[in-house]
Amino acid sequence: MNFYYDITVNFQENNYMFYEWDENDSVELVKKIPVFQVTTKVLKEIINNEIVVSKYFLESILNKTKLKKDTLQYVALFVSKNGAIVLEFASNGATIARSFLTVSDECGVLEFLYSIPMYKLDYKVIKKIGYNKDLRMEKKIKDFISLEINMLYKKKEWEKIVFLYNEWFWKSKNNVAEMLQDMQDRLKGEITERELKVYDLIKLSYNNV
Repeated sequence: MNFYYDITVNFQENNYMFYEWDENDSVELVKKIPVFQVTTKVLKEIINNEIVVSKYFLESILNKTKLKKDTLQYVALFVSKNGAIVLEFASNGATIARSFLTVSDECGVLEFLYSIPMYKLDYKVIKKIGYNKDLRMEKKIKDFISLEINMLYKKKEWEKIVFLYNEWFWKSKNNVAEMLQDMQDRLKGEITERELKVYDLIKLSYNNV
């Protein structure tokens, strides 16, 4: 079995590129991990889908991944000439978490790739992983604003809704329900400086309480 050493991982249920990692994530340094070279086709499938691997494969990687002070049961690094991903599996072989690599770690792994043989991974696809068109931070901002305006509407705090609407759209309306609808529709699009301003205004209002 081949191993790779010293990479940073950030296990999540979904695929997040390193630039989407959050400061509150539990980023860990892996000291030693089993590494397998797979075809580009296989790598694409295991990135885009939840999979189940064979019992034989699970047993081969059991407790082989080492952290600084701990051991991970079923974790492995998969790499092709087009990229790399770390997957964590449950005891039944199903994927439960995944992590892309930082740019520097991926470059190192791609150099190491040519010194290890191709591995034929025995796996089955369970289901496709949903694609989220929003970056992680954008989704957080949208969810935060949506939660606030819906809460204000339920509490009938019309003045606050009007204030946010005016700051957001630079205009006024007489119908609060229409204002709320405009806000919700706008959150379906891309984040701009206006949404960032509203986000900051809402956060500021809580800091001043």
